[in-house]
Amino acid sequence: MSALTFDLVRRMPLRPSEQRTTFVVLTGTAGPSGEVTITVGTVPRRAVLVAAGLPEGSITHPDATKQGLIAVDERTELTVGGVTAILRQNRRSIGKKGRGISIRLGERDYTYLSVAPCEEELRDSERGALVRQNSPLGSSKAGFAVQAVADTTDLALALLLQGADRTCLTITQAAVSGVLSFLQSGKGDI
Repeated sequence: MSALTFDLVRRMPLRPSEQRTTFVVLTGTAGPSGEVTITVGTVPRRAVLVAAGLPEGSITHPDATKQGLIAVDERTELTVGGVTAILRQNRRSIGKKGRGISIRLGERDYTYLSVAPCEEELRDSERGALVRQNSPLGSSKAGFAVQAVADTTDLALALLLQGADRTCLTITQAAVSGVLSFLQSGKGDI
């Protein structure tokens, strides 16, 4: 795959029937991979990637009580191209690298981590940085920069992770998310 950049735009559900089953939809055109859509559903709790030029993929979590993006823990199931990944995250780490999401997909070892404020990166243990995602605060648009060494599986994985709850990638994000969760629901997320 050649190096490319593109944007995904966040769209909230508009129709009442869509509002009952969909949390958010991300859409854009990923160069030669064509039109990309990531739909994060509320019923069932699942994020699905649809793109003609990329492998199929989804991310699910069995906890039906939470709203929003899909939680990442040992019960999360992420599948790309029919291969199920093993996910791990050390939420107790103080450093950004230690708080990254470790992903084992087939024979590949990835890490998805925060590299700067509002910037996240998918890295492969052998090939290095593959896809960088930039989301300015308050923006409904996310910019992606795909490195030339990345293939369609790498891009599909990075896109699917946009449907995952990534607030625990930094201590600051986790603290702000916890406070907001407490204020919105009246009870803390413990």
